[in-house]
Amino acid sequence: MRSAVSRARPGWSLVLVLAVGALVLASCGTPAPKKVSVVHLSGTPALSFATPLTSVACTRNDVCVAIGSSSTGSGPISVVEFATPHGNWFNVALPSSTSILLTSVSCTGSQCLLAGSSPGSDVLWLFDSHTHALSILTPPSGGIGASAVTCNQVVCGLIDTGANGVPRFLTSADAGTSWSAVEPLHFAKGDVISDFTCATPSTCALGLVTLSHEFSLYVTTDAGSTWQYQAVPSSWTTMTSLSCAAHKCDALASTASDSLLVRSTNFARTWKTITLANAASAAACTELTSCVVVGQRTGEAWLSTIQRSTASPVKLTYVPSPLLGVACGAKVCAAIAITTLLSFPVGS
Repeated sequence: MRSAVSRARPGWSLVLVLAVGALVLASCGTPAPKKVSVVHLSGTPALSFATPLTSVACTRNDVCVAIGSSSTGSGPISVVEFATPHGNWFNVALPSSTSILLTSVSCTGSQCLLAGSSPGSDVLWLFDSHTHALSILTPPSGGIGASAVTCNQVVCGLIDTGANGVPRFLTSADAGTSWSAVEPLHFAKGDVISDFTCATPSTCALGLVTLSHEFSLYVTTDAGSTWQYQAVPSSWTTMTSLSCAAHKCDALASTASDSLLVRSTNFARTWKTITLANAASAAACTELTSCVVVGQRTGEAWLSTIQRSTASPVKLTYVPSPLLGVACGAKVCAAIAITTLLSFPVGS
């Protein structure tokens, strides 16, 4: 049910500013200057100010969910907030508040799957965008903590850890109500998951970072039975924000000096790159070819919308720290900093 507490300031305002020229991304040359519309966005302070926000996701019907968690103090604590398609944020009553550490959230057409851990077990909750309520799901047996979840309108995928410390891969065709057989990922033991996405129940990609900070990308086309190493450009030091649908993928890659918005039309075999103007921490795209990238510029929050290869910087107020995450539904995106929320329309 919806909490009685919400934010007084709306998540976005249609203050349109005509810029003198478009900021054109480095990989696409310098066409003649043209006018672009820049949206002025005002941040909304999180209700859970003491618990840092960590991840955000949006449904296809443009309801966005942000989660936060902290393991300091008396023990694990988590928070959940959601935004309506009009950009108003509300907190969500948790079905359980005892030692829950949420780590990941991802959405289907109208639901969001939240994953995490409680002592010795996985935690899975389902958020309904119509009722704005969370319900408890039965997690796969044998897991001691979920680290990553990914969903689209076709499938959800889950990475958790077994009692032996080996990561496990599972998929669900019903938003987490039931799960496939467990596929152990022995090659990923000890690594950090930087990316995880599934386009279909059989086709998924997994990004890993070793303790020596080396990035590797793996792809399965047989529902996790086998995984193949997928080469990426040698200059890429890591990849985040990977999202795939059918054969198309979007992601954020980093080199020693630049952040790149990268896109593939053959499920991560080859990539087209766009060099970004500032250090980016996350990226998300709609099906209407509109993308949003967030991060920081000289220590301040930075957000830019991208249409094709042209970036339109967005003026931000009430965003006191760098933006950490972004997600998009059909026509609405949401971004988070550790204590700040944004929700705004993109594309047309």
